[in-house]
Amino acid sequence: MHMKKMNLALGGLLVISAGLFWLINQLTPRPGSVSGNGNVALLFMMPLPLLFILSLVLWYFIFKKMKLQLAAAGGMLLVLAAVIGAGIYYQQQALERYRQYLFQVNKEMHGWEDWDYIRSITDSLASPHVNSQYFNGFTYLWFLAATIFAGLFTYAVRCVNDSRRGKSIE
Repeated sequence: MHMKKMNLALGGLLVISAGLFWLINQLTPRPGSVSGNGNVALLFMMPLPLLFILSLVLWYFIFKKMKLQLAAAGGMLLVLAAVIGAGIYYQQQALERYRQYLFQVNKEMHGWEDWDYIRSITDSLASPHVNSQYFNGFTYLWFLAATIFAGLFTYAVRCVNDSRRGKSIE
């Protein structure tokens, strides 16, 4: 596959992924409201693992075509690992702030404090109340970084294995 076709395919996959992240985000019920039909957004989450895998494969072939040096790949992997780690930490903090916000809204609307309820609606990816927390612009960039990391890691492992056998990655 030519580099231009790989870039177009990867761009298309990432645009579709971004669209799914946006759509899932929009399906978050307003704080204080109830989602009577469960989390309809789960249907739109289903293609994301496949899109992740396809993106990973395309990143691998792009790095292979570029003939990226192993040292550069290692440096990029370290930076991406740090970005992903910082993203996980930030996301945990953002979820806790969102729980505080939901707690205040629930207290103002119903007049009682119920942390058990807040935890129950925010502890699962299957809950529609956390769609906006797990599917937003920031988490999309995190998804993108993870696809690059996975493709680059696969490329680096292949380079190391091939160099041990005295082969070129081509």
